[in-house]
Amino acid sequence: MTRSFWCSTARCVGPLLVALPGCVSYGSHLSATPTARGETEISANVDALVLDRGFGPQLLPNPEFSIRRGLGSDVDLGLRLNALGGEASSRIGLLELERYRLTSVPLLGGGFVPVTNKDTGLATTTAGVVLLNGIRVAPRTELVLGLRGQARLDLNAVAVQEDFGAATWRLVPGASLGVRFPLSRKLYLFPEVVVVVPYEFDGASWESPIVQGGVGLQWGSGGDSNRTQSAPP
Repeated sequence: MTRSFWCSTARCVGPLLVALPGCVSYGSHLSATPTARGETEISANVDALVLDRGFGPQLLPNPEFSIRRGLGSDVDLGLRLNALGGEASSRIGLLELERYRLTSVPLLGGGFVPVTNKDTGLATTTAGVVLLNGIRVAPRTELVLGLRGQARLDLNAVAVQEDFGAATWRLVPGASLGVRFPLSRKLYLFPEVVVVVPYEFDGASWESPIVQGGVGLQWGSGGDSNRTQSAPP
């Protein structure tokens, strides 16, 4: 292949890799119903991010895979992986009414960006809590409103190699809206959109909103065998 081909490829792929948001994903495709005790839920998500990291707004793909295991009647534990990062979380039921559930999701995640400069995040860690409000709109269909608050630490090249004080702290509040509905007894479709607005503490300023949206395909109980399915229509 010619040198011009590789140069053209580098010009196209390079900005894309730089723009990856530390591979921190803000979607979850989680219902407010924890996975049933002893059962497993598997999810494959195809999402896209719209964000601006100095190149103007960009649309970036973000495929993910997650697996969750039910630990109790209202508790599960899960791991979510994407291209260069991951996240661990627990889903804990707080309140259950006839058609409404409130669930807390504490999370810890991080990612790595292989192409960067001294100012762009080389590695990112994030910790926070998501509150999921689930409203049952049909016997096995759940509308989910999520409210999230996260703290994000971006380590640029200077922070990693020379001075940790060069790291950047951000608060990342946001909200999500999704719906989980059945395709069969064990298979579910879960479209979701998330909007977060990072706040940088050092600059004391709000940054451009980050939008993530897509669809998840889930297989597993999702707790419906014990709770959602038994509720009256």
